[in-house]
Amino acid sequence: MKSFRHVFTLAPDCHQASGYYRLLWTRHIYEGIRPLVQRLILPEGIDWRWARKGHDIDLTPFAPDRAKASEQLFQQIQSAHRQVGLDAVISYCFSFDLAEEVVKETIKLGVPWVNFFCDSTHMFEKVEALARVVSLNWFPETAAVDRYKALGVPALCRPYALNPAFLPELARRSGAQTVGFIGLPTSNRITQLGWLRRFGCPVEIRGHGWIDQARSPFYSSTPKSRRFLRALLAPDLGEKILRRLFWPAVRRQARGPLGDEEFSEFVRGCLVVLGLNQGKDAQGRFASYLKFRDVEFPGYGCCYLTEQNNDVATAFEIGNEVLAYRNIRDAAEQIRRVQSRPELALEIGLAGRRRVLSSHTWAVRLHELAGRL
Repeated sequence: MKSFRHVFTLAPDCHQASGYYRLLWTRHIYEGIRPLVQRLILPEGIDWRWARKGHDIDLTPFAPDRAKASEQLFQQIQSAHRQVGLDAVISYCFSFDLAEEVVKETIKLGVPWVNFFCDSTHMFEKVEALARVVSLNWFPETAAVDRYKALGVPALCRPYALNPAFLPELARRSGAQTVGFIGLPTSNRITQLGWLRRFGCPVEIRGHGWIDQARSPFYSSTPKSRRFLRALLAPDLGEKILRRLFWPAVRRQARGPLGDEEFSEFVRGCLVVLGLNQGKDAQGRFASYLKFRDVEFPGYGCCYLTEQNNDVATAFEIGNEVLAYRNIRDAAEQIRRVQSRPELALEIGLAGRRRVLSSHTWAVRLHELAGRL
């Protein structure tokens, strides 16, 4: 089996000036791989700020930046290979992040290229061009398997890889019966949290965007007249109305974002940490799929409750290592069950943590990637 000693790694999110994903992927990709290889080489002096301008904007004006970054990237990969002999390039990239020729020329050098992508169920078009040329596509969503098969490209469907150094044990051992959620007020989370409140399970919410007076989660630059007509014709009109009705009550349950120290205290105080893992595809349909939080929070030792899907069932033993709900009424029932038997929270949390540390780390995933290559 091929082993990874010298690896070139690229995640453009890590090269932004600020932002949540900059810190997250630096900790769990760059620093996750670093102690497991003899040498980790990262891009240096390349401007990637243009690569993370959002999902719904025209990227055409950034084509010159893409070309320049691609040229610099290949020069650095080529130089590193000459110096130490690269065993692989491992990236987390969208197609627009680099020219496909960089991948092709790297593979011609004899260096395999693995690309990780975690939005294949609802943004597959943003990775398809890159997926056609890399040596191996790694993704966590089982629902995306057929999409990669249709391309006839090498693929590995496995959950995220985490860095144990950034997974302190935060299992709840005593204290409040809080149900907590950490995240943005996106997609239909407001509606789901509103229904939980109606079912007698209020959730303490932390994160950006909930109490920010500058911009509402309902903000749109589209003129009101056009938004009104579009809303009337939308199949999810009922959900949109409910979201606005629930918003004032849900917002009262929310506070601001958490710093590192506050984060640990908050999580330790939660009997149950809630996962709302739906995303909206290009057709506007909501779908549940494995998100980073679905592995991260069990890794802390939390009693984690998330929406059931094949991805979660593949990564964990549901009922013993994590809890999973079929609908929001079911989520409320499971919360009440844990509240009546709080010892379950510790049992499930520690079992989930053991599973993450044994199955979902970079040590495990690099072995699997090497075996597939």
